[in-house]
Amino acid sequence: MREQRAKEALTCLKHAGHNPKSGLLLDLGCGRGYLTGYFLKQKIDAIGVDISKKAIKDARRRIPDGIFICADGTKLPFREGCFHTIILNDVLEHIPYNYGYSILSEMKRVLKDSGRIYISVANRYQIREPHTRIPFLTWLPKRWWDTFCYRLTKGTRLKYGCYPYTVRDLRKLTEKVGLACIDYTWLYAWNKLSNVELIGDPLLRSVVKVIKKFGLFKLAHVIAVKLSVILFICQKK
Repeated sequence: MREQRAKEALTCLKHAGHNPKSGLLLDLGCGRGYLTGYFLKQKIDAIGVDISKKAIKDARRRIPDGIFICADGTKLPFREGCFHTIILNDVLEHIPYNYGYSILSEMKRVLKDSGRIYISVANRYQIREPHTRIPFLTWLPKRWWDTFCYRLTKGTRLKYGCYPYTVRDLRKLTEKVGLACIDYTWLYAWNKLSNVELIGDPLLRSVVKVIKKFGLFKLAHVIAVKLSVILFICQKK
């Protein structure tokens, strides 16, 4: 599935007319380096950065030839405009809302004027919360999240002060930072509906198969766009 997420990022960037092979790529929040490793296999000059020392240690062990740096996303150790592509895959939902602006501002600082940012983030309206698999958990009011929901999900990678995004939330944040963005959530949904075996949730996969069996692909796509992981391609204004 991690390799699939890397493929999805490259497909989305290609659809936006951007070629990651034309310059340096930053995989921000790289974790153990799964996406970075795939990018390197595709002959893309990629650097992985994560705030977790353990994750970076694991990434270096898994991919000895890769470059992995332990750093805070709000204070990246790079000069201005050095990256052609920046990947922020499934990271924002693990970051408290009040840090989102700082991280995106720093990403903008190190991005070339012609560069692109790929953002993938959990959607508040996904049927199951992707880390706990609890149905409709994130549909509950935001004010409940740090009281009831956070305690319920303690021990997972979810953190206090974090909350999934809506398309509107992400657009407001990127506009505040000064990024022009195009919503490619439709492409993610289309790819999943076109190949249902790529859908990780068994229950959702079964539902989609039934819908497609009755020839309701277009209706399924409209619904899927509302419930899918959110994908944005951004650039400097």
